[in-house]
Amino acid sequence: MNFAKKALKFWQILRKNWTIKYCLIIRNDSTHRDSFSLRLSPKNIFITVTTSAIILIVLTAMLIAFTPLRVYVPGYTNPDEYRQYKKAAKRVDSVELVLAKNQQYYDNLARILNDKVMPAELEQEVPELNIAQESKLSANPSPSELKVREMSSQLTARPTAPSTSPAVAINKKAHIESLFLITPTEGTIISYYNVPNNQYGIDIQNRYNTLINSVANGIVIYSGYDVVDGNVIIVQHHDNVISIYKHNSLLLKNKGAQVEAGEPIAQMGNSGITDKGVHLHFEIWHNGFPLNPLDYLTLK
Repeated sequence: MNFAKKALKFWQILRKNWTIKYCLIIRNDSTHRDSFSLRLSPKNIFITVTTSAIILIVLTAMLIAFTPLRVYVPGYTNPDEYRQYKKAAKRVDSVELVLAKNQQYYDNLARILNDKVMPAELEQEVPELNIAQESKLSANPSPSELKVREMSSQLTARPTAPSTSPAVAINKKAHIESLFLITPTEGTIISYYNVPNNQYGIDIQNRYNTLINSVANGIVIYSGYDVVDGNVIIVQHHDNVISIYKHNSLLLKNKGAQVEAGEPIAQMGNSGITDKGVHLHFEIWHNGFPLNPLDYLTLK
């Protein structure tokens, strides 16, 4: 109670003397002359002190935020560390994108190699493409259709389990001495087979809509669009060999179509995610492992 009364009394005195001016005089004691004088009031003192404090706080904050002194404040990092953190963050983002792309690629390939495309699916009707007019399999198949179904069952049989021995390099696990293929298209090779760099085939560059041919007799087991690889068509051949054609502008064959060596199946383009322009990305796989296409064909 006494404290409240004292505080109230102090406030009343301060309010009463808020604008009363006082004179601050500095006098020489030897000559009794005034060396300095200043008129002050409680109001002026309060405004001066408050303004000075605000300016001091702002200057201190700017000094810490915009000068190297900030590295001495807990929570701040020096410029070198900040650059390293930023560079590491970019690398992590790049690695995540590459891993996601590779995972999607492997999932799509595994879905095909693991016999997800069953012969029963090949017997169903598929949507017709604008250019390729493939005949539909009827409910009462003719002897010729029965023969095609039998060939489809043989070609789309589950590939044998590949060897996973780490002592053998991936490009040595798959090799077929008697495999002969024709050239899928004409053009210039701009990227070569390189497994360590995740390049499982070759890239052939040419004009837009250049025809792309099947490299051997077989059955189309996939014909569709992929976000990363664009318009993709995959052909199953004998001896568990498949050929993959990516980044096409247009697909000329449906899933389930029987194709012969040299028969057009797509047109060259740059669909999907690619920075190589108009080209064909061509791959050959055997028993779940990639082959170097240039070991089995020669480009003109």
